[in-house]
Amino acid sequence: MREKEYLLEVCEEFFDPKNVIEIKELTTGNINETYLIKFADCKYILQLLNSHVYYSPIGVMNNTRLIVDHIRKKCIYQGKNPHKAVLNFIKTRFGQDLAIVNDEYWRCSEYIEDAYSLEKVSDEQEFYEIGKAVGNFQQLLSDFHPEVLDDTIKQFHDTPERFKKLKELIDLNYYDRVKNCQNEIEFICMRQNKFDILIKELKKGSIPKRVTHNDTKASNIMLDSRTKKYLCLIDLDTVMKGTLLFDYGDALRFGASNASEDEIDLSHVDLNLDFVKAFTKGFLEELKGEITPFEIALLYEGLWIITIELGMRFLSDYLDGDKYFRTSKLDHNLIRAKNQLDLTNKIEQKELQIKKIINDVLKELGYENEYLIRL
Repeated sequence: MREKEYLLEVCEEFFDPKNVIEIKELTTGNINETYLIKFADCKYILQLLNSHVYYSPIGVMNNTRLIVDHIRKKCIYQGKNPHKAVLNFIKTRFGQDLAIVNDEYWRCSEYIEDAYSLEKVSDEQEFYEIGKAVGNFQQLLSDFHPEVLDDTIKQFHDTPERFKKLKELIDLNYYDRVKNCQNEIEFICMRQNKFDILIKELKKGSIPKRVTHNDTKASNIMLDSRTKKYLCLIDLDTVMKGTLLFDYGDALRFGASNASEDEIDLSHVDLNLDFVKAFTKGFLEELKGEITPFEIALLYEGLWIITIELGMRFLSDYLDGDKYFRTSKLDHNLIRAKNQLDLTNKIEQKELQIKKIINDVLKELGYENEYLIRL
């Protein structure tokens, strides 16, 4: 945690620091530093944007502001509480979205009361609600033009480009770590011919370019503490243009895995098919009438590609000296890479079962036969 004096200096950009009762660091994120700021009768979230990851923090906030304003208008029209259905950011005392203190970029948002998120999904009904949240996010932004958004991380889900950078790091071997991950490198290289499976369809226009959250793990979805119903998505830093298949795959990769990303014992890593069905039902329920048949045909590929891509990203960061993801132990990123690649293997083994589950959900929700996946 940063020194309290410095954090109070940052707080002063948004409100009177003399009224701050407590500052508590929240350590769940992999990228940004996040703090809970407590006052007598309210709380706020103060967050440092990682400028080593986001080449343009101002671009990040421009994207975020456009997205939350669009969603807020719709939520108000629908009679939803805008303080719970969307993030609300606090302007600085000078009316800006970001405070720059010692060349660091800070932002502040309202704390969502009587809400929670999950570090690990353990209940099918909650994961169904998370599916609805991700689907609703896509539905709310279906009429938002994605081209107005900045690419805050260049080629974020360009899997072939991720593989190219991994190969460069292998060749450089700057930290002499390649010897520790030969099996993982071989696993990835054996599948390289499939890495363009989504990117090529986006470029061809076979699937629509949409606004995507790009980090739809369960910990970024807020649920109502009383009703257990979904409220909103948070952590909008990676909102960019892409395909909704990214969001579907990332949510399942995280929430339907039996183990956390940090699990060392790979015998615990597996894909919970009941959770796959619960999430898919919520997701497709919200997107009925919006999602296209070809997008549905590629839902499995969305799960597969995002999982192996994250394995590549963890492995690349390990080979590059752990510069991107925050680590807390020796070989943390290698552990994460092994975990995600093993999950990829489990997903491959269950491909037919996953596709059958998707078809079962489509039939249950009354989708036309043209939406069913060919097995």
